[in-house]
Amino acid sequence: MSVWDKIKDALTTDDAEAADEARKEAEEAQAEADKAKVEAQARADEARRKADEAANKAGLPTATDEEKAQADQARQDAEAEAQKAQEEAAAADRKADERAQRAIEKANARKEKRQEERQEAREERQEERQEARQDARQEARQDAREAAHADEVYTVKSGDTLSEIGARHGVDYHVLARVNNIDNPDLIFPGQKIRIPK
Repeated sequence: MSVWDKIKDALTTDDAEAADEARKEAEEAQAEADKAKVEAQARADEARRKADEAANKAGLPTATDEEKAQADQARQDAEAEAQKAQEEAAAADRKADERAQRAIEKANARKEKRQEERQEAREERQEERQEARQDARQEARQDAREAAHADEVYTVKSGDTLSEIGARHGVDYHVLARVNNIDNPDLIFPGQKIRIPK
């Protein structure tokens, strides 16, 4: 699995910018690791080539003990260089993985921060809606109180008398006459509006 695949698997965000940044970081780290591997392999190959040349010389019937010793030393140097190349390649891979992991952590931290900000915004909106509902309830209660204390209005019908209207609403007809500025309580007309105090 490539480093980029690891990042894609680890990232669970829809933030294209963070994912793209992490991808670039991973690609750079992978390129550096690949370059280090190629350089280490080239050094190991060169050491092996030299060891092979020395071994060929040492294998000749005219080879001296010194040439045979040089061949053995070249072989040991080649093995050491190959080992070193493998270690460098492994270190480059670890470094690439570490950079990729940091990029993943950075992207995930951004994601978490955005999620926290979204949650805070949701909570703020919820609080605002709750406050608006409370305000609306208070206004409705106030309107109801005002309506409860407001005077009722009655429209006179044909045949009504002020005393009958007062009796129906539990108010003395003298009070109705006074509140409605009626000089003659026996003289009301159909369609006339009579305020009935509470």
